[in-house]
Amino acid sequence: MLYILTALGVISAIATQILCKWYTSPWHILVFVGMLFAWIIAWELIYWLILFLWSLTVNKKKEVTKPSKFYRWIFVETVQIALFFLNVHVHVEGKEKLPKPGTRFLVVANHLSNYDPMSVMYALKKHMLVFVSKPENFNIPITGAVMHKTGFMAIDRDSVKNAIVTINKAADYIKNDLTSVFIFPEGTRNRTEAPLLEFKNGAFKIATKAECPVVIIAISGTEFVKKRIPRRSDVYIKIVDVVSPEKVKELKTAGLSEHAFKLIYDNITHGKEKA
Repeated sequence: MLYILTALGVISAIATQILCKWYTSPWHILVFVGMLFAWIIAWELIYWLILFLWSLTVNKKKEVTKPSKFYRWIFVETVQIALFFLNVHVHVEGKEKLPKPGTRFLVVANHLSNYDPMSVMYALKKHMLVFVSKPENFNIPITGAVMHKTGFMAIDRDSVKNAIVTINKAADYIKNDLTSVFIFPEGTRNRTEAPLLEFKNGAFKIATKAECPVVIIAISGTEFVKKRIPRRSDVYIKIVDVVSPEKVKELKTAGLSEHAFKLIYDNITHGKEKA
């Protein structure tokens, strides 16, 4: 989508030059560059306006039973645009460990900031992936509607009964070969000085119920993005391990949680990098 918007900007700038006959001016190159940036920004605003108007038509109370590949594409493209304008550079290590596209799996990672989901979605853009997210995120303008249509699932952590319903739904998504699932086992963003919050074992029940591989990711650098805008930020997504279905069955829920915690703890920067 970013390339499409850029192409539209170039076409619009050229058309403006021709119609206004600015190409006859000795400053036509500078005028063209200025118009190019203006048109790219204009098309970007038009894109977000269309998304906003469309989001108003989405009924978020209507349950989504099958994740939409089209809306996931919209989500990924929008994430890439956002990361570009935020000047966030995502570095991915260990891609070769990932299951081949089409294989369904559970993804777990540490949670440092609101930029974690965007970075992971970008890193795993070749894989059909939906997130288990807190209910408040579905109230965010535009984003909440796209999340809903993409098949993201809200989890009520204040109700064990409701949380189990979400976990079972996530496991069914994987078992029925609909999509892979991402969840933060810490349960919430880590705002403490500790490298990691205690993991919620329930998050790993998705894998034990679905009998699927578990992709373990260590995220570093997203905690600095907000304070660095518009300066460049570097985010590091390290795929440290992919636990096979056989080992998932062997470790069980608690053992899998401990295994993931140790691997992530050993592979994050622990806040040593400075903004």
